[in-house]
Amino acid sequence: MKTSYLTAVTLATACFTSGVLAAGSPLTLGAGALYVQSPYQGGKERYYPFPLINYEDANFFVSGLQGGYFLWKDQQDQFSLIITSSGQEYDPKRTSSSAMKQLDKRHLTLMAGGQWQHIADWGVLKTSLVGDVLDQSNGFVWNTNWHYPLMLDGISLNPGAGVSWNSSKQTNYYYGVSSAESRRSGISSYDAGDSWLPYVEISASYPLTSRWQLGVGGRYQWFGSEVKDSPMVAKSGQAMIWTGLSYTF
Repeated sequence: MKTSYLTAVTLATACFTSGVLAAGSPLTLGAGALYVQSPYQGGKERYYPFPLINYEDANFFVSGLQGGYFLWKDQQDQFSLIITSSGQEYDPKRTSSSAMKQLDKRHLTLMAGGQWQHIADWGVLKTSLVGDVLDQSNGFVWNTNWHYPLMLDGISLNPGAGVSWNSSKQTNYYYGVSSAESRRSGISSYDAGDSWLPYVEISASYPLTSRWQLGVGGRYQWFGSEVKDSPMVAKSGQAMIWTGLSYTF
């Protein structure tokens, strides 16, 4: 049962971005491990391996599981077209709840849209709007966050906070329960509306050598009422923790 996998991979990859730019190299590769709490009834905490990939040139970039093309780029502002994954799925085979096993599977989907980033003395502001392009949820996700990168005794820290808005179709696809599912499982039917998920996060990277970096980080997000009230959901929020090792070429 994966949820917010993309979120954590993107956060982990962003941790190494400053090291890439400082080294004057467009490419960083590595590997990491991710711990994710499951929000679903009967779900278990999961551990995932994932790749760390960061590449950027004048026109294109790849960061974790997200890629994009720059329409505008200068020292302060970047506007790009992006393609990414929903980073979210529900697999009824991976739950200990017999009722939850009767629900339909919710699939990962591909999402595309636009992203704007502004860099200033007070931090980095980023906002994006993407929509499903594979006819799975047919929903939209708008995400806005702020980070304040800083250095502390050779360690790069990147604390931040943000909020994600998920349209009613997006929320209902992953957390709603149809009438047919309700009759089959005994779980109450539920039609979710659009939802808000505020979060805080922090990442840190430490240079082991001029090329190798060790990174750690985490995020906690709170579920809005539309998610929290779903009969599929067992928690009021979700924690993610990761660590990784990367090499800058």
